[in-house]
Amino acid sequence: MPQPSRSSNVVRIPKADRSSYNPNRPIAGSTLLLKQIEHFHHLELKMPPDKQTGMDFHAIKTEGEASEYIRRMTAILHPQVRKSSGR
Repeated sequence: MPQPSRSSNVVRIPKADRSSYNPNRPIAGSTLLLKQIEHFHHLELKMPPDKQTGMDFHAIKTEGEASEYIRRMTAILHPQVRKSSGR
């Protein structure tokens, strides 16, 4: 029986439009982004103080601030990714 071609499993993802991310854009209209940071905030409240980000969840108003909060929380929750990828 022939092996399937590996190229048949490739999923092509189009490059995001440059306007997709604007670090100065308010997050007030982005329900998905608001819910994501809210979810992370609930997780953070259950963490020991020395493992928390120290960021004020209620002060997050822009995509750039949300991005930084999500980056910090992801690094805390998935430290093995940072260690293995060298980031």
